[in-house]
Formats: sequence, structure tokens, C-alpha cells
Amino acid sequence: MRLRFTREGRLRLSGVGLILATLLAGSASAQTAVGWRGDGTGRFPDVDAPVTWGRVSAAVKGLRFQARKPKSAEPDGKPMPDGVIREWLVLGPVPVPDVPKAVESDTLPNELQLEPDEGEKIGALAWKSATADSGTLNFTAQIGRGTQAFAYAHTYVYADADGEFTLPLTHRSGARLVVNGKPAYAGTVTGGTRVGVKFLKGWNRVLLKVSSDDAQWFAVPLLHAHTPRGYDETNIAWMTPLPGAHVYQATPASPGGPIVVDDRIFVLCEPHDLFCLNKADGKVLWVRSNSYFDALTDAERNANPAFKEVEPLAAKWSGMNAEYVAGGAAKTTLEEHEKLEKALYDALKAIDRKRFARPGSQDVGYAGLTPTSDGKFVYAWFASGVTACYDRNGNRQWIRIDNHQTVEHGFSSSPTLAGDNLVVFMRELMGFDAKTGRDAWRIPLVEPTGLNPANYFHGSCVHARLGGVDIVILPSGGIVRASDGKILFTDPRIVSKQQVASPVLDHDLLCVMTSLGETLFIFRLPPTADEPVKPTLLTELKITTTQFPYFYLGWHIASPLVHDGLIYLMNNSGVLTVVDEKAGSIVYQKMLDLDHFESPNEGAARGHGISPVLAGKHLYFFGNSGATVVLEPGRQFKQVAKNKIEGLAMAGTWGERQDRAVACPVFDGKRLYYRTESGLYAIEAK
Repeated sequence: MRLRFTREGRLRLSGVGLILATLLAGSASAQTAVGWRGDGTGRFPDVDAPVTWGRVSAAVKGLRFQARKPKSAEPDGKPMPDGVIREWLVLGPVPVPDVPKAVESDTLPNELQLEPDEGEKIGALAWKSATADSGTLNFTAQIGRGTQAFAYAHTYVYADADGEFTLPLTHRSGARLVVNGKPAYAGTVTGGTRVGVKFLKGWNRVLLKVSSDDAQWFAVPLLHAHTPRGYDETNIAWMTPLPGAHVYQATPASPGGPIVVDDRIFVLCEPHDLFCLNKADGKVLWVRSNSYFDALTDAERNANPAFKEVEPLAAKWSGMNAEYVAGGAAKTTLEEHEKLEKALYDALKAIDRKRFARPGSQDVGYAGLTPTSDGKFVYAWFASGVTACYDRNGNRQWIRIDNHQTVEHGFSSSPTLAGDNLVVFMRELMGFDAKTGRDAWRIPLVEPTGLNPANYFHGSCVHARLGGVDIVILPSGGIVRASDGKILFTDPRIVSKQQVASPVLDHDLLCVMTSLGETLFIFRLPPTADEPVKPTLLTELKITTTQFPYFYLGWHIASPLVHDGLIYLMNNSGVLTVVDEKAGSIVYQKMLDLDHFESPNEGAARGHGISPVLAGKHLYFFGNSGATVVLEPGRQFKQVAKNKIEGLAMAGTWGERQDRAVACPVFDGKRLYYRTESGLYAIEAK
């Protein structure tokens, strides 16, 4: 550990696993701990972070695009290493004919065989060029708002070899995709989809037809390789495959974030495992299972002979985990992994349905959470209701079961260390003694039954201190005393169902961004925790993003990032809003180039949800499809780099897709640790 003063004169503690511990009198401070989003703020100011990296398939690297009709068979146009076509010819609005499923049939003459060039006309309409600074084709901006109309977009793609690609397509209303004169997809309802397309060596024609609706008119076409022909990697130190992706396309991918504790990395994997990796090379050092069976005491197992029948399943699971410790690719397939998981939990549920029936509707799976650590012990909570504590070498200190009835979208709050207690949320807010795992207190925050209870939240809590008193700040803006669970403050203006974004503390300023209400609240906390705690509301600012394309809801599920007097917000469609913290006003808004893919059938990957990060001198914004943009902080938009990690999850299955990401990354020293559903990447500039 080292001490230093910032330019503002504030004393700062820095080092691996340490967070801000002392602030000026009258502000809030937190203990030495590491967990979700580092210390909860998403700020890693003392790292030497990489700015550029990449993993691009040779197939995508061999693609080029141009809007104008090619004049020869030779390769021309611009490269597209991120799979984004940025030049199109656009035509519209074209009235929708009164025929059934009009989007699926020809509306323009010889529609399938169109080969337009700029300026060519169809009737009174002319094809005009449109250049996009992201993957989003915003027809409202390019053509104007339309009602009962089609917009057409056409481009030419050059491929250096025959190849198969996946084209993820996000659209609000009906859409049709035609490749080389052949219909590849037609959909008449709102929905993101993945379309398989074949490009031939040479020039290929891509045509989109998209319906308008009352609110939005856009499409987001992307390209990823189905047959990658190998990958070119830049600044990737190592990648360790981890269990994550499931067989069914809509099933969550266990997207829990990593934490760094000294020379080790800890991360949760589906459905109940804690993995410990060597930070230097990514080797799996140990894995610990935390099923309901693991949580039983010897006395409980011996009291019921039925548990003897479960022992072989638990032993087989441990053997499967040993494959990761041995190194190399796991021998157990995804299908075998899931069959064993089902057999284990079916056997337990047959013994005690109430205690051993896992909550359903888990958008983030049972392990899509971030563990926490005080530097000596690691604490894991799973959405099965199992909580466990281990030392750094994998010796279990305690484990317990606290199962609750499920809620809509499932449980997704990561655990928080606060004072002497570990705090978890599962309908009840529960405080466990961190040393023993025994109950410290419980608060029934929401009703014990019902899928969508009032006051429920999905975000994670934040630990702070007021005048030497440990407190827990809830995503709904409430303040709870960590020692006994007493509620010290709540505000009905920010209490809502399904709050996803977690609160952020900037010295004595508390920032809460509501997910559905799209309103930013800024409070000033008092210097002490005297009852009742009375924060002062400084700002209540509506963040409107509906002027930008959005798929289903333009809501905010990523948490705010506060830096140097500015608050950075990103909604699930990738719209960046920068707010002046003191003035309480919007500085600017911008659609980020994050390769947006969204579908209602995507679980936790339903849009962009990774919270932004300050690392060193730059801001990092992560998408859900492997893209990251790096910005300079400040009152003007300045993009430094765009990076792309391309890869296949569930390769070779019907659910094959671009590797998704929803977990908050961690920066440490010269590295970035980035979790996808396929594994964990260590990124470092070479």
C-alpha cells in the first residue's frame, strides 16, 4: 500500500484490492474491499491502461465495403475489421402497399435484383449516399419521420474469399434482408435476429428494407464470421476459457465480473462455482463448488439416506471442474455439463422441494454476479441463495442457504462488504457476519411472494461511511446502517420496480440514475449518520434519449461514472449523456459506436449494460457484442480508439453467436480483465 495526495489535496490509498478510504470531513468513505465495479465507482485512476486491442477473424478482415456501384471486379472500398458497414445508398420513403406481409414481398420493381448507384432514381425518389458513424442506420435522420413507409438501404461488400457469416440485425418493425438477389430474412415484428449469409469472392450486394413505426425507424446490421479462418490478435496477453454459454440461445451466459486480489483473479461460473486464476498467465488454480449439496452440514447429510444418492453426482461435478485446473480444453461438453447440472438439482429437489428448488427466470443465470473480497477472504453469493466464504487458497470458511421465491428477471445484485457484515439482497436485505456467516440482521424490503413486487431492484448496493458509521446505499436510493440493518433514509421519488443501475458515490455526492424513469438524482449526504439521515436533493434531471434510435425501451441499466465534475451515463442502446454535476444540466449526447445488437430474447445481454469505466486518463465504454470505445474525458466528444473482440460462442450449435459480454471489466496495473460468456481475457499493451 502507498499513500499519496491528489492534485486537489485529498489523501488517497492505492494498490491492488484497495479503495478510497479517507475523504475530507463531511464526506462519505468506504472500507478496504474490492468487488463489483472495483470499489463500486468504476474508477481506476492509477492504472496504466491499454488503449488499443483486438481479436478479428481473417474472414472479416478480408471484407471491404462501398456505397457506389463498383466499376471493376478488383477489390476497392474501405476495410471493416469491426464488421460494421459505414457507407450505404438510401432510398425512401416508399409507401407500404396494402397487401399481407408487405415487407416480405417486392415493393419496388425488380427489388431482388437491384444494383443501384448514387443518384439513380426510382420514380421521384433518388438513391442518396449515407455515411454512418456507428452500426446504426437511422432512417429518421436520413429520410425524415415516416408513417406506413419503407426505407431501403443498399451497399456493396467485397470478400477476399467465399465465406459464411452471421449478420445480427436489430430492427424495430418489419425488415427484409436480401443478399446477392436472394432473400435471406424477413420479419414482421419487433425483434433482433441473427441471419446466416454467404458471401462469394468478389463483390456482393446487400439490400435492406425496413418498415417505419410511430416512434422509430432504424436498423443495425453487423457482420461476424461463421467460418473465421483464424484470428489476428493484438495486445491480448491470455484468454482462459470458462464455463458460461448454454445450449439454448436465450439462456444467460453466466456473465459475472472478475475481481483481482493480489496475484489472483476470482470469478463465478455457472451455476455455482468459484474459480481462482493466476493473474500472470490465466491458469486455473482451483475451483470450488457451491451447490445446495455442498452447503449441507455433515449432520444433515447423515440424517437422510437420500443424500447418499446425490454424492456420486456431486463427485462427478468436482471431477468436471478438475478438468479446468488440469489445463487445456475441458473434456465435458456443454450438453454434458447441463445434463449433470439438471440431474444434481433434480435429485436435491426430490428430497426437499421447498429448500432445494432454485429460483427461475434468472436473466443473469445463477452465477452472473461479482464476488467480493477484503484481501484475505473471498465472498461469493449465488442466485440460488447460497453464500460462501473462502480464503485465497480455496479453504472454505463457511457456507449457507437462504432460498427465496423468484422475481421477474431473477436475482442479480452482487454482494457487498460493509463493516463487519456481508450484505446480500434476495427479496430480503440480509446481513451476515463476515467471519462466521451467521445472521446479523434481515430486512424484508419487498413482499415475500409475487413476480414483480414493489421496491424491488436488480442493481448492487454500495458501501460507504458517514461520520465513522458504516452504511449501505441501495440502488433505490435508500440508506441502511450496516451494523443492524436499520433503514436511515428512503425517498419515494426514486423507489421503483426493477431498478437496475447501481448508485455511485462521489465524495459526499450520491448519484442515482433510475432505469425506467430515466431521471438522474444527485444528493448531498450529511457529514454524520445521525438519525434521521437527511440527504439534500441537489438535482432531479430527466435524461431524454428517445430522439435517438432505441429498440424496446431507452432505459439506463448501466451505472453512472463520475469524474472531474462530469457524470457519464449510457443507456442500453449506447446513447452517451454527459451531465455537468454542479449545474445539473446536460453537456452533450452522442450515440456510441458499440455494435448494438438487441433482442427481447437475450437475457442479460438485452442491450448495453456494462457500466462505463475511468482507467488512467481515459474513459471506456463497452458494448454487448465485443466492441469498446475509448474516449478522452471532457465536455466535448473525443474518441481515441475503437476495439473489437470477435469470437464465437457455442460454435457449431444452432445457437452459435458472437461472444457476448455484460460483466463489468476490471483494470489492474497495465492490464484490463474482460469477461465474455466464453471466458476471461487479459488485455495488455505489448
